[in-house]
Amino acid sequence: MGSCAESRSLVYEYINNGSLESHLAHKEKNPLPWQIRISIATDICSALIFLHSSGPCIIHGNLKPSKVLLDANFVAKLSDLGIPSLVQQSLDSADTSTICNNPNESLAYVDPEYFVTGKLTPESDVYSFGVILLQLLTGRPLLGLVRDMKCALEKENLKAVLDSSAGEWPFFQTEQLAYLALRCCEKTWLNRPDLVSEIWSVLEPFKATCIDTPPHLISKKLRRIPSHFVCPIVQVRIINFSKFIFFILKNCSLLYGNCQITSFFCPV
Repeated sequence: MGSCAESRSLVYEYINNGSLESHLAHKEKNPLPWQIRISIATDICSALIFLHSSGPCIIHGNLKPSKVLLDANFVAKLSDLGIPSLVQQSLDSADTSTICNNPNESLAYVDPEYFVTGKLTPESDVYSFGVILLQLLTGRPLLGLVRDMKCALEKENLKAVLDSSAGEWPFFQTEQLAYLALRCCEKTWLNRPDLVSEIWSVLEPFKATCIDTPPHLISKKLRRIPSHFVCPIVQVRIINFSKFIFFILKNCSLLYGNCQITSFFCPV
């Protein structure tokens, strides 16, 4: 919604359903149904197409589930554009096969070619998207995820690796997505699919089948922003959120001496 240059802070809108990471890690009580997972994947793809088609091209470079925020209706929004902080130039010549299987998620989502060239490309985001898509399909940890999916497809046993907590996956479309996700995770960027002509063309019609998602899958309790919350700075009830944000942005230079603003989330 805004930013404060003095404190290098961002002000986010209220995000009811937190990050995709918390849902994939089963920190939330209700697992995400397959319909919502496909919708999230489509939203991410759409956002990447927008970024890459900008002039100049914008590369996210830090795409992972913790950067995918979900609003009250589970619409996905990307945050924190930038190069992963844990990727050091000293890793450029490291063994990419070892890095790709590293359980450290900050490295597992990074394009293997980045460690060789030190450069991010639009295809780097495609690689990260592929890893996220595999997680949405399987709900499994990162370690050995690509290998497990390849084995399942080769043995024609895709159902064995799909996340059963998401419900009954439609087999044909899900198999298409599984193959697509593996192509996204190719180590060579030339072998990865194009976002618009190949990935979007598969996801968009699939999402159309998810429109009639049963209403009980989305909690009524999370459909709107609460009427008030307690300001973490002055410890008072805030009634008009939009006016409060305007006040914060207008007075960032005054507030900076006492605290650093990172984001605002309702504690209720």
